[in-house]
Amino acid sequence: MVLPAGLVAEKAAATAFANVVMGRLNSELAKKYQMWRNIERESTSLQTDLGILAAAVDDYQTMAGHPPRTAVARVYGEEISELTHDIEDCIERFLHRVSCKAGASRARRSAHAIRTFRIRLRFAAKMKEFRNRVAAARERALNTFLLADGVQAQPTYHETAQQVSYGQDPVGIAGATRELRALLGIKPNEDEAEGTNTTRTAAQLRVVAVVGFGGSGKTTLAKAVYDIVQKEGALRCVWVDGHLLDNKGANGVVKHIQDEIRMGEVSSTTSPAEHHEDSRYLIVIDDIKEKHLMHWNTVRNAFRDNGRIIVTTSTQSVANRCCNYPREEDRCTFGYVYSMKTLGEEDSRKIALMGRCSPDLVLGAAKLLKKCGGLPLALYSVACQLSCEKVLTGKLCNKLCNDLGTYLEREDEPNFARLRGVLRENYTSLPDYTVRACLSYLGIFPMDHPLRKNVITRRWLAEGYARHHQGWHQIRADETFKTFINRSIILPVVPISSNTEKTWKAHGIMHAFMLNKSMSKKFIMPFGSQHKKVRHFFIHDSNGGSSRTMPDIDLSRVRSLTVIGNAGGAISNFEKYKLTRVLDLEGCIDVKDYHLKDICNLWNLRYLSLGPSITRIPKEIAQLKLLETLDVSKTWVNVLPVEAIGLPCLIHLIGKFKLQDSFKTERLSKECRLETIAGFIADKSKGFLQLMDHMKRLNKVKIWCDYEETKQGQVDLNNHLSKVIQKYIETPMGEDNVRSLSLDFQALPQGSLSALDKLCQHYSSRVGQLYHLSSLKLHGNSNSGTLPKFVALFRDLTKLSILTTLSVTQHLLSVTGNMPVLLYLKITANSIDDCFIIQDGMFRSLHHLYLVLKVVGTSVLTIEDGARTEIISLQIICKDLVGLSGVEIMRLRELKEIGLHPDVDEETRKVWEAEARNHHNRPNVLAIASDHEESQETPTAVEKEPPATRSTMSAEVEAESNATAPIKSGHVVSFAKEALVLGAAQLQEVAPSATC
Repeated sequence: MVLPAGLVAEKAAATAFANVVMGRLNSELAKKYQMWRNIERESTSLQTDLGILAAAVDDYQTMAGHPPRTAVARVYGEEISELTHDIEDCIERFLHRVSCKAGASRARRSAHAIRTFRIRLRFAAKMKEFRNRVAAARERALNTFLLADGVQAQPTYHETAQQVSYGQDPVGIAGATRELRALLGIKPNEDEAEGTNTTRTAAQLRVVAVVGFGGSGKTTLAKAVYDIVQKEGALRCVWVDGHLLDNKGANGVVKHIQDEIRMGEVSSTTSPAEHHEDSRYLIVIDDIKEKHLMHWNTVRNAFRDNGRIIVTTSTQSVANRCCNYPREEDRCTFGYVYSMKTLGEEDSRKIALMGRCSPDLVLGAAKLLKKCGGLPLALYSVACQLSCEKVLTGKLCNKLCNDLGTYLEREDEPNFARLRGVLRENYTSLPDYTVRACLSYLGIFPMDHPLRKNVITRRWLAEGYARHHQGWHQIRADETFKTFINRSIILPVVPISSNTEKTWKAHGIMHAFMLNKSMSKKFIMPFGSQHKKVRHFFIHDSNGGSSRTMPDIDLSRVRSLTVIGNAGGAISNFEKYKLTRVLDLEGCIDVKDYHLKDICNLWNLRYLSLGPSITRIPKEIAQLKLLETLDVSKTWVNVLPVEAIGLPCLIHLIGKFKLQDSFKTERLSKECRLETIAGFIADKSKGFLQLMDHMKRLNKVKIWCDYEETKQGQVDLNNHLSKVIQKYIETPMGEDNVRSLSLDFQALPQGSLSALDKLCQHYSSRVGQLYHLSSLKLHGNSNSGTLPKFVALFRDLTKLSILTTLSVTQHLLSVTGNMPVLLYLKITANSIDDCFIIQDGMFRSLHHLYLVLKVVGTSVLTIEDGARTEIISLQIICKDLVGLSGVEIMRLRELKEIGLHPDVDEETRKVWEAEARNHHNRPNVLAIASDHEESQETPTAVEKEPPATRSTMSAEVEAESNATAPIKSGHVVSFAKEALVLGAAQLQEVAPSATC
């Protein structure tokens, strides 16, 4: 049928209209679909662009040739930081809302995609908005750089370094001066010779590297020795500034030194030794840096015959490099790393208060002096500021203490110019903006709060501040922490060289500088501040928390909350912490069980530590799908629900808990990521055995053995325990070759631990079987023949710690002595049968030997002829030690430090110090208190009556978290927390004849 012309025209018009309208609709849908499809690529590209831009700005602002940060640059830096966090917040919210449940069917995933289509479109639009903001930020950055290029650069730290004088007679360095001269083999004056070896040493190269934090007096000490030696005229002296190595290079500096030594002699091509064969010379190279190490061999070799060289540096690795060089058979060489010591309280007052000591000043300045931390430059700067006052009072000292961070930032404050330069260089010279962010993050903790390495690195990882482009995040975090140690920004609480040290402290003045800088950038803030957008909140005392939530605070953007003391209003609205990654509440005394319901709804939480008011963990913890670290070591939690262990992302589980009697492993994540369990209580139930079978990545396990009243219960315990340990030690170690086992069986009667005997019998017939452990700690009493057989199973042990109330046998020492790679050995016991004997071929790799003994005989340590040992640190912790007790430290060629009990009698201490002065390495003699005694002296932040049900649980949880007690000052220091848990009363109850 032929349609009328009008109908044809009408149909054509309708079709055309439909095509136009639908075409536009289809086009718009296609665009939105394409925009949705490009979300992942857009977000990745946006974060990359922003990271590059932030790094470029950070690099520009920290370049030495540019002026200090202007107000414009500071505001721009805050904008970049805020933009970075906004983008990350948006991405995390989006991923949380559109993520489908793992293992969902294809149909369910498709339905979920349809339901979340609008959300995806809104997110895509947000990404477009962020890209516009990044483009605008890039334009402003360019203008900021151009503006800053027109500003004249201010003098750098090096240009102003020599403009500061401490006076003719520096306070508190007389003893250090004598010690440094003795290390260099320079004969002191007769009035200084008491107690030192004045024998003229043979011709040799002697290098002493003076290392310490900027402003600790390294240059002052070196200059004092230089001036004395130059005045005496015994040696020819040359002073070299480190920056000459930048300008002249190694050969130029060598020629400069040679010209100075020759004192005008014509020839410049012959070596100094040819003109001064019988003379010695002192060379000081001040402020040598890592970039100068490429020139070090040239300088050292030019004066290798009879030189005395002092180098000063703020970097530990540089000091080590200067003092460690290949030994030569035909030449005696000497290298020593001298760590600067801080000034004591009396000397600190003498500098800062200019010799005044009225009660008002002493009381008012106590906090100020503590913040200065005995750092000479900080004390000198404070003295300059206080000298501007007409009348000096304690109130003024207290006000200066409160405003110290501001003074360190103000460019118009001349009294702190040098100190400000030192602190700023420590910050700006760090490798990149990621490391600087990690340093800024440390301001969250109080100044006197001990920093646990594991806690800090785990928090960095949870926050995303220690990222690596190839996914090696843990390695990056460890290297960042090592960087701070290497630069002396943080120091060990116990000044020993053991690489197992886990507790650290920050310089008080550096902490004040970083806290003020971080707060000025709104990076961290005390809770209750008036800023609407703050990412990291902290509360340090009972007055820090507000009684109510501040109305202007946007809690939905808070990344972390750290509480020590009373949290106040900070914990009243946990449901508002939408994006929080870290909740550090282990020092919080008012977080109760009912708060956990809201905490378990924080889907973005990665790190959770709980305090002493928590008694149970609810099953709702299963909702924390992203949680990586759960620390319940400060709680009264006895039983942990299986839902906590089954968290899919959980890596570190810290506490002391039992497991449910039985549970279905199907409820656990198939890809369990647990690496640390420290730890669980083993009993007759099979719960922990099922758990160990399921964990494939464990590399750190701590087990407490629970006492069973019935004989059958004890048999079941030993059977289950032997299977657990067998499963653990037979699994090959990963690439890092790290696996730790801590077994605490002190709650069991002596001899009732048969699990170790079963393991030894099981493996006795399996010749060639390898068992993998790098660290082993055994705490308790066992049969005398059990421990040697069990320890002998592990040939690749690098660390061994044995704690017992019995005596240690020679059989056990013989076994440990034949371990080829053992680096660390600690024995805590009543006594050692006969004494600790090092024979030829034994303990060839041992670096650290710690003996904590109740009873010692006439001889503690014997080193037989022919024995070669690499012991660096020797600690004999026994307050009844008399004299040297047969220890010949001259046979310990590598010895660098000696630890003694702080209560040894004065005569014994002097004998050891005199012997150390005669040792060619002049090892430090330290006073080391046992952990048990230190814990009695140091009160905890929380004093409350523990519940009766927890009385046996709270004593010895391995310290994996930051302790709440502040660091104590003074000459007596303590071991790391894991060292000693034996009490004196326990040891006295044991008969000396008991052995293990």
